[in-house]
Amino acid sequence: MSSISSPQHEYSWRDKLYGYFALARVSNSPTVISNSIAGAALAGLATLNIEIALIALAMVAFYTAGMYLNDIMDYEIDLKERAERPLTTGLIARSTAIAITLALFVIGAGLLALVDLRAFLVGLALIGTIVLYDWWHKTNPLSPVVMGANRFLVYIAAFVAFTATLNGEVLGAAGLLWLYIIGLTFIAKSETQTSFTKYWPAAILFAPALFFGAQLLDDPAWLLLVIVFIGWTAYAISFIYQKKQIGGGIVRLIAGVSLFDALALATTGWTGGVVIALACFGLTLFFQQYIKGT
Repeated sequence: MSSISSPQHEYSWRDKLYGYFALARVSNSPTVISNSIAGAALAGLATLNIEIALIALAMVAFYTAGMYLNDIMDYEIDLKERAERPLTTGLIARSTAIAITLALFVIGAGLLALVDLRAFLVGLALIGTIVLYDWWHKTNPLSPVVMGANRFLVYIAAFVAFTATLNGEVLGAAGLLWLYIIGLTFIAKSETQTSFTKYWPAAILFAPALFFGAQLLDDPAWLLLVIVFIGWTAYAISFIYQKKQIGGGIVRLIAGVSLFDALALATTGWTGGVVIALACFGLTLFFQQYIKGT
């Protein structure tokens, strides 16, 4: 007796395009661009050039690959918990997602190789931490630490592309971003839990305001930026504590990464860089209205 396969749903090209964007969480990509610019500025870059453009593109490629790989690794879990995701609905084939992931890792590494060998080597380490996080994050209680390492390495890769010696400024900024992402990710991991945890990681989200605020005390304009960061962070956290909407708080905290970068850029005195980071913040919020950030 011959078997009859059930017909597959036919999706339009618009549906598929949206699926690719949703799989990539493309709305969050501007935060990776501002990360790259901030890391380079801490190395002395004070104007946009082709090198930083290539680095930013490479980091977006890595970020997108990581998002694709996350859904690939979580496929079985998403069938039960997030059945609306592009892979679980069949909108995007898993084989296609795997091919895109591999291609993006290769493209990102190739772009960094064009810029600088040191940046390329840090990029390889970044690929390693991305894969480690996506492979092990569901059962690893320290997965937020690995997630934070990803953003830390974005700063370092952009920095070493322009100067060979790491300094306290970049290590301090990158380390604080690491802590910010750790706090954000610890909170995000409780999104699917049945009860709310004590959100102690929220406290470390305000650490950047203390660190950068101490450096910007002499400039009232930049201190206003510190206040904006504090206000936005508190606003995002209110979705978690008061409105019990963890997802709503998380996407706003992700957008806040570009505000973090604006503070880091302010310490370098590059006003244009601050403007770009603020634009990335606005773009993230805009795109999040159409493409989910988590």
